[in-house]
Amino acid sequence: HHHHHHHHHHHHDAARAAPAVPLPAPRQPSLTVLSQDVLTQCADRPRKHLGSQLYSTEVDIASASELSADATIKFSSKFKPIPYFEGKENCTFTLRVPRYYFGSSADDSPGDLETEEGGHERPERSPNYSFEEICRRREIWGTDIYTDDSDPIAAAVHAGWIQGAFGDLDEDIRQLRVGPNQSNDVNDTSDAIADAPATPLAVTAVPLKPLPIPVGHDAHITLLILPPLTQYASTHRHHMHSRPWPSHHDGMSFAIHRIDFVREGPIARFAERGAKARKARI
Repeated sequence: HHHHHHHHHHHHDAARAAPAVPLPAPRQPSLTVLSQDVLTQCADRPRKHLGSQLYSTEVDIASASELSADATIKFSSKFKPIPYFEGKENCTFTLRVPRYYFGSSADDSPGDLETEEGGHERPERSPNYSFEEICRRREIWGTDIYTDDSDPIAAAVHAGWIQGAFGDLDEDIRQLRVGPNQSNDVNDTSDAIADAPATPLAVTAVPLKPLPIPVGHDAHITLLILPPLTQYASTHRHHMHSRPWPSHHDGMSFAIHRIDFVREGPIARFAERGAKARKARI
């Protein structure tokens, strides 16, 4: 047995003598510079607004492999990516996100559209887990600049514009935001929250801290269309890991350009805009 140990030790020495694989240099600083380069390159392109689309998802019942035994999220959704805007660098495109996508399992208030007339539940529209699920699926490739098939809501969380929803972690994150000395006394916490400045309704640059979604508002997330990058780096930011895309991406990129919080009426909230949509409604 001792011999085995010795052998293992010897093997370890051999392994140590093998040429060391150089570690990749920390990517963060160059990444920011890279993003800035891309923005600068595109700055002289004409900026047109390319219109908007409704943020929408197709909901499937989650496959058994996606569920852990105690999963509270029983369905999975795939969002509809933005169109391919080839050659439209420096143009903007807006996603209109109905407020029910920002529902979280912590919300006791039922969403506006949770029940149809007659009181029947409409599960495909249930707001309960959608924001949490978007944050859990983290369908985003890149950092600050994302592939155009990335989920813009997840991108807005990862890039630090809005606060994400993380289920059980939310309480811990809130404690971090509020500070431990205020956690014991209920009154202190509510004061701290009451004193927090209200989220501005027009957000035109990344805020100092990610903003909570103002209650009762929908979000218009405006994206800046950018050229494809040679590679998209993965980082962990704002409690979310983005994914890497190391090679050629056959699409465009986007960065979050601005977010406007609006109150759309229930009809407008689910209506696709534009001539095609008008025909569809007739």
